[in-house]
Amino acid sequence: MVAVSQAAQRAALGAELIRQRLALLRRLPPGVIARRAAGIVGRGTRAAVGRYRDRHRATYCDDPQLGPLVALLDVLPIASVRGAAEWIAPAAELYRRHYFDILGSGWCEVRYGMECPGVEGTRYPAAPAVTADRDGRWLVGRINAANLATSQSIWRLTDRDYQPIDWQLDKSGYRWRSETWAADAPIGHLAGVDVKVPWELARMQHLAVLAWAYGLARGGHPGMQPAPVYLTAFRNQILDFIACNPPRFGVNWRCTMDVAIRAANWVVAANIFRAFGGGFDQGFASVLTASLVDHGRHVVSHLEIFPEGRGNHYLADITGLLFIAAALPRSRESDAWLAFAMQELLAETQAQFGEDGGNFEASTSYHRLSAEMVAFGTALLLGLPEQKRAALREADPQALRTSPRRPLSAERAMPGADHLASLAAMAAFTRAVTKPGGRIAQIGDNDSGRFFKLHPLFVSRTVAEARQRYANLENYRGLPDGAAFLDEDDLDHGATLAAIGELVEPRPPRKLGFLDAVIVRALVAKHGVGTVAAVPPAWRNPPPPPDLPGPIRTTEIVAPDGDLRHGLRHAAFPDFGLWIYRSDRLFLAIRCGSIGHHGRGAHAHNDQLTIELAIDGEDWIADPGSYLYTPSRPLRNAYRSVAAHCAPRLGEREPGRLDLGDFWLGDEAKARCLFFDDTAFVGEHCGYGRIVRRRIEIGETAITIRDFGLPDAADLRFVGRDEVAAKFGAAVPFSPGYGKRLRTLGPPPR
Repeated sequence: MVAVSQAAQRAALGAELIRQRLALLRRLPPGVIARRAAGIVGRGTRAAVGRYRDRHRATYCDDPQLGPLVALLDVLPIASVRGAAEWIAPAAELYRRHYFDILGSGWCEVRYGMECPGVEGTRYPAAPAVTADRDGRWLVGRINAANLATSQSIWRLTDRDYQPIDWQLDKSGYRWRSETWAADAPIGHLAGVDVKVPWELARMQHLAVLAWAYGLARGGHPGMQPAPVYLTAFRNQILDFIACNPPRFGVNWRCTMDVAIRAANWVVAANIFRAFGGGFDQGFASVLTASLVDHGRHVVSHLEIFPEGRGNHYLADITGLLFIAAALPRSRESDAWLAFAMQELLAETQAQFGEDGGNFEASTSYHRLSAEMVAFGTALLLGLPEQKRAALREADPQALRTSPRRPLSAERAMPGADHLASLAAMAAFTRAVTKPGGRIAQIGDNDSGRFFKLHPLFVSRTVAEARQRYANLENYRGLPDGAAFLDEDDLDHGATLAAIGELVEPRPPRKLGFLDAVIVRALVAKHGVGTVAAVPPAWRNPPPPPDLPGPIRTTEIVAPDGDLRHGLRHAAFPDFGLWIYRSDRLFLAIRCGSIGHHGRGAHAHNDQLTIELAIDGEDWIADPGSYLYTPSRPLRNAYRSVAAHCAPRLGEREPGRLDLGDFWLGDEAKARCLFFDDTAFVGEHCGYGRIVRRRIEIGETAITIRDFGLPDAADLRFVGRDEVAAKFGAAVPFSPGYGKRLRTLGPPPR
């Protein structure tokens, strides 16, 4: 591991950030620059006032809403969970012992003073260990003075022998401080430091697994701990988080999206426990209710709306708020939150998804994240109990206080046919991008983000096998080599398809394969929905364009042993910019279209005219993914670059600028599809300052790619998967999920 000079790193990264912002300012319209400048000034003023206020008075809720939380689920059938017991039991055992696999960290016990493996050669020294005492004296110096007394009183509700989780820790060993005002918590300021790691842990998506385990134990399933063990773990971990993360302090209040996701996961997990017969003591219930109020107030006062637009963060804000408001007892405040969240969810669904069902951020993984937010939010709305339906009708617009300011409309329409048709189109898009092996084509960024993880898909390996498979686990020592290692498959989106299917393709009662579908069905149990068909937008072809003059580079990929065209069909997704061929042997996806996010390209890559190819169910050419965001800007750009994709290349040039920021991509390419049918695809872009055109044809045993407009006209011919993977694949190793990196180049091993 390298020695770390934090001051030098901050200076270098600060200089790089200034260069990026200057480059970006030269490209933004004057109106956007003016709004951004005004926003910076306004936020600075509000921050100064808020920082002073919060440091001098307690930020915990002192006016919790009275009454019990609203039950959103009826009794759950234990039979629906037994089929998943094989992974629920070991996963729940790890979670209750505070072992987590966070974005490629490997299963580690997350505690104060732990030695971390480091990230890409960077490791920070371990912080001092902590032995927590019953009275909370260990919190002195960790919690700001104004919140200390409340924090200690909450801590005293945990079990006597409970030891805390370090919620502020990154796998590099760097840790944020829980007494830092959240807006001052630094992000992207040091090499190897990844704020997504504590954020991911603090989403607390693992709590649903503890709830499933509780249900299995209550149902007498063999091999489980006594049922109260899981309920106690759930209770202690939530109390631990609330005590150690006062509202607006620490890094876990820095991003509104993560605040909203955390609250929604608390609500759903608590409802699963209750649906299986679990109950909570009054002390815990009061703390949970008050913290949900804190979470809701934070969300509405920190909405992620920016001058350049909004995206999945804002969708998470409003969906999390929807779950908070639905669970809280009725009040003027929660009624207004509920009506506002419904209004915004319906509007954002139409704004963030195209007619073809694809998400506007040009990423198939972010499509899943956003689609499941819409699906679960819709299910919640359709199944609201009558008291909450009355709240929607009676909500007072004057009770809503948001920042930035957003009005509450007098219209209170529930999700209708158009909304459900959008959900059906989202599912159709996901099915189309799913390769024969069950994993999706990985287009654009993949941060492994989910709204819920009700049914994580684990592949069981040994620790030794996992270390051999993933380069990032080289220094992993969390479990012994012979122990079981649950390896989550982030590229299988079947659970999301099942969840949406319960809303748009309801069937008679049956054995449910995914627990996401179990929860959606339980949410809408009182209110049925009808079958909705997805109608893909028509693609109208112009005449085939003539070939461009000049040099032609021809690449032939040979796949013997059967006609590639047998059963050939094609599907166009012009809004997203994806064009797909399928046959009995073939899956071929071609990326050509908008970089998304209204030209910002926040989660797009320099992948125009790239292909993903699978033959006979095996990957031959696969997009390598993202690997990391802010811990390493060189790696961030390496995975975004054209060299990481099977796209036309011109020396070392990039078809879109990568120097505008980690979540900005230059929109120079302006890619467009010129022709697409069962015989050929033709598309072009101008990202190199000249027109580059790619023509793809599928023959009986070969795929022929002709690239026009490139000076290097050398022809290439590859036969078989191994030759293609070795010579025609990406220049970076395959990353099947955020923080993971296979040891091999090219597509994942067979």
